Amino acid sequence: MLGINPPSLAAHRYFRSFDVDETREKVSKVYCSHRLDPIGGTGRLDAWQNSVALDRISVGMMSYGADVEIDPGCLEDFYLLMLPVAGSATITSEGHSFRADRATATLLNPTDPVRMVWDQACTKAMVRIERDALEQQLAILLDKPIRAPVRFATTMPMEGTVAIWWQYVAALMGELDRATPARATTRQLEALLLTNLLETQPHNYSEALQRGGCAIAPRHVRLVERYIEEHADEPIDMARLVAVSGVSSRTLFEGFQRFRDISPMAYLRLTRLRRVHEELTSAPLPLGVADVASRWGFYELGRFAGQYRSLFGETPSETLRRRAS
Repeated sequence: MLGINPPSLAAHRYFRSFDVDETREKVSKVYCSHRLDPIGGTGRLDAWQNSVALDRISVGMMSYGADVEIDPGCLEDFYLLMLPVAGSATITSEGHSFRADRATATLLNPTDPVRMVWDQACTKAMVRIERDALEQQLAILLDKPIRAPVRFATTMPMEGTVAIWWQYVAALMGELDRATPARATTRQLEALLLTNLLETQPHNYSEALQRGGCAIAPRHVRLVERYIEEHADEPIDMARLVAVSGVSSRTLFEGFQRFRDISPMAYLRLTRLRRVHEELTSAPLPLGVADVASRWGFYELGRFAGQYRSLFGETPSETLRRRAS
């Protein structure tokens, strides 16, 4: 498991408070009404929250600075994903309790009652995903309406594709922490988080999603996606993708924008960056960043390193160093 260290979003301070009632009021405005009770001690907190709201999701970091019990009941309108980056919490949902820490993130469903106990050291990266947005994304992928609420498995062991998903969260938070975040990058990461969550975390539509694949997208979009996945290490330009698709460049571009929220060439670049990341995190050592990058079509190393950092929150060299450590 690679350690995930999301940026603190320090430039987006929402509040800091020592008062229980003020903290409850502030947090309720970002998430939902809830009961907040300090456990033992003086009844005072050292709470803070940094938060950024995007179109379909919100990301944040927060801590209560004390042992607390939180009871929001059902979230109703959103999914809440939480990864402790320090300390730990105990989550009780649907009669089951489990520990959340750096090795296990959690996903709370809108329809499940939940209670939480955070310890004094607990600091969490938080992702709120609007229920309507996620259900709409799933309906697009399945090409049919959603008849029942999407219910995910609640625990997220921090390994494999789950760890990569949280790396995308860290990359998004890193972009938002910049003085002038790139709107195109944040939109791509936001769309990536929605789709990849549905493909990564088990839920009651997982089997149907695996059977259906990408059936909703028009044939020309799926042809190009398949071609990119199979030939990402070969020279590819827009003319080649248009030829593969069998439609005009305008139709191909509009298809990708509508169904993937990204351009065809951006999809190619994203695919190649993922392949580089997969190789740097799993291929046998020793590895050279320049060799891996050029193998996937990146020859301007400075520009490549910037694109890689925007997506994964660290440079390629830092990925290798973190893996070695």
